[in-house]
Amino acid sequence: MHQQELHTGVSVIICCYNSATRLPLTLGHLQSQEVPADFLWEIILVNNASTDKTVSLALEWWNRAHPPNAQCRIVDEPRPGQMYARKKGAQEARYECLLFCDDNNLLDKNYVFNAWQTLKQQKLAGAAGGQCHPVSDCSSFPYWFDTFKEKYAIGIPAETSGDVSHRGFVLGAGLVTRKSLFLSVFNERYPSLLNGRNEERLSTGDDFEYCKRLLLWGYSLYYNEDLKLAHFIPKERLTLSYRDRLMEGIAAATQILTLYDEALSIRRKTKHKNKWRLLLLTPIRIYLARKGLSDRHLPTEQLVFFYLSPFNIKSDPVRTSIKKFLNKQ
Repeated sequence: MHQQELHTGVSVIICCYNSATRLPLTLGHLQSQEVPADFLWEIILVNNASTDKTVSLALEWWNRAHPPNAQCRIVDEPRPGQMYARKKGAQEARYECLLFCDDNNLLDKNYVFNAWQTLKQQKLAGAAGGQCHPVSDCSSFPYWFDTFKEKYAIGIPAETSGDVSHRGFVLGAGLVTRKSLFLSVFNERYPSLLNGRNEERLSTGDDFEYCKRLLLWGYSLYYNEDLKLAHFIPKERLTLSYRDRLMEGIAAATQILTLYDEALSIRRKTKHKNKWRLLLLTPIRIYLARKGLSDRHLPTEQLVFFYLSPFNIKSDPVRTSIKKFLNKQ
């Protein structure tokens, strides 16, 4: 694994689609960040095809607010979809350390500096995240919210700071990663299969896809308990109709994410074994399993052969894309 040197500095990327009503709180918490006197950082607002006052509101705020040691700028990404916006922000970033802050994330006052320290210390981590707590403008959360809160990107992933690769993801809200790594994972050869929220559609899973791709390339995921944020959930997103639309988007993404988990399982199963020996043995194992002469699981053996084989074997197009990414073809 090769990573660029992590120089001092953080690029905070906020992807916005019609975010005017949500941005003031988010920007207010960024204004309150506490960083060392010599620590430089920036805020990049990616205007993702907004039709409201998102840009004018941000410009008004930046003309009167001066976050410590921060520069602020706006870039446009006309293609609707959160992943397109995140990639645009990464391309524009000045610093290697990226922090993806959603337009309704209220970062703890030390989040920006702690994000940089986390990557500096955890050199094998592809991405890091923290703990996320809900806040809202409603009088109380609905009775069903506790059951569905993880679907709203709420939770504490572990009891203490440490490697959470076994979970398969860290939340996209407040996710910290490296610019060079993010752009390598989503370069032109490996387009994202999940592009995130698209205008009013509640498609999702692009952050989870990123984490699973990192794991496929051998990076780890890290949880830092000092990375704390509040996720502002307006009352309009706490209705049954919104919840059900959200669950539909999650269900659609899960179909693809499950195939990533399948590939990860095969990678863990084979990474310490001789690839060429397995390629020779697996067709025999497939034959024996098909004939009922072995207790080996036939679909698993077929997947092992598919992912290890250097040949183009006809398969599900998503699996084919994942194999191409895994083998860096």
